[in-house]
Amino acid sequence: MRAPALKELAMLWLLPPLLGAAGTLGFAPYGYYGLTLLAYAGLIALWWSSGVGRSALIGFLFGMGYFASGLYWVFISTHYYGGAPAAVGVFLVVALSLIMSLYFAFAGALSGVMRNLPRSVWSLLLVPGIILTTELLRARLGTGFPWLSPGYALTDAPVHDLIPVVGVYGVGSLLIAVAGALVLLVRGYLRERLLVLGLFVATPFAVWAMPAALSWTQAADSAIPVAVLQGNIPQGEKWQRERRSEILERYRKLTSEARGARLIVWPEVTLPALEQHVQPFIDDVDRRARARRQTVLLGVLATPDGELYNAVLAKGMDSGRYYKRHLVPYGEYFPVPDFLLPLLKGVNLRYSDFTHGPEAQTLIRVDGMAIGLSICFEDAFGYEIRKALPEAGLLVNMTNDAWFEDSTAPHQHLQIARMRAMEAGRPMLRAANTGISAIISADGRLLQASPQFEVDSLSMNVRPRSGATPYVRFGDAPLWLFALIAVGGGMGWALLRRRL
Repeated sequence: MRAPALKELAMLWLLPPLLGAAGTLGFAPYGYYGLTLLAYAGLIALWWSSGVGRSALIGFLFGMGYFASGLYWVFISTHYYGGAPAAVGVFLVVALSLIMSLYFAFAGALSGVMRNLPRSVWSLLLVPGIILTTELLRARLGTGFPWLSPGYALTDAPVHDLIPVVGVYGVGSLLIAVAGALVLLVRGYLRERLLVLGLFVATPFAVWAMPAALSWTQAADSAIPVAVLQGNIPQGEKWQRERRSEILERYRKLTSEARGARLIVWPEVTLPALEQHVQPFIDDVDRRARARRQTVLLGVLATPDGELYNAVLAKGMDSGRYYKRHLVPYGEYFPVPDFLLPLLKGVNLRYSDFTHGPEAQTLIRVDGMAIGLSICFEDAFGYEIRKALPEAGLLVNMTNDAWFEDSTAPHQHLQIARMRAMEAGRPMLRAANTGISAIISADGRLLQASPQFEVDSLSMNVRPRSGATPYVRFGDAPLWLFALIAVGGGMGWALLRRRL
């Protein structure tokens, strides 16, 4: 085979997945967001001279590298703790990556359809609009799975003031636009290059002129003493019956040590049993908390109506319940027809059959202040968090990332929580079984964070906040509008030009 042919094969089959894999280095724990920018610039450069079919294939291969390297930890949870054979664990990683890569394939196909339009419009508006469309769809279709959306790579980038305005998908679109501008700077005509240089000069001033991130919300006059507990129970030991007493005693001790806290937060499903099986312990927690004028948020499995719920109970001076609404697919339930469920037993894949909590739930309050609660990966969905806003003055996420051991997943999940705090303009308390527990400021800074795989307790005074950021007011609606205009207008323009 001739050298040009080998080069062509490498450019088509090897470069896109390598770019995708490099793009994941922009996310936590690495934080090299410049690599994510360059990876998307490389993708756009490959789309630049490719037709519809080739662009779709390039997008698909980019996505396979992107998601297989960024979501490899699915193997850990399904094989080591889910009971699946190693081959099934690998299959699930590949299958999930394949499904997610279809969004990039769709984006590539759309970019190929619009490739005959002016390159400045294509690079700076249409491609960002196309990828924005696929990211919004990825967060909504089916159960939604917005992990590794490009905007998360910018959590620590100098765009903090934009996040409360346009959210993670807005800043992600900005990243794609800058990537397109880099391609235009290299491959465009002189006039297009001058346009890009002008935008590069003007953009920092535009970002600087934005209102400060914290200007949209107001801090309360008084702070609430809080404590976030991390019991560090290994996932492989959590449900061993002989460990139950030890686990309960550990949280009883951690709670008793948090004497100065008004609000104490435990991780997701802290109690390794159904609620009714540990009711005496829960009653004891309630009595002790009342005696100290405290409120404890604890996680437990509840069956109030015979169905199984992932629940949070408020005990002590304040009471209430929250049932998880957005369940983890293939973990807490399987989005497949009932007749396929026996096949799961055939491959020894454990599954739970949780019930979705009601959409409308009364917010738990502490001293009259509403709490915006989320369990596990519910905080990956900005539209879920918005349901408690602007009423809630404080966000709380209770999770158990022990399923993923010392992989990138706990770091990625913490990064997602920080983004939600910035979008909402609210501080967040994050309690994770084995870490990373954290107290996060309203502008996304880590005020305190626990080390992983250690018993720990975080405590400080936190000021709730009121008011509404533009993102809280409008959500993703402006972005949907832009996406509709970009994709619909671009498709119409491209088809019209072909007819003329």
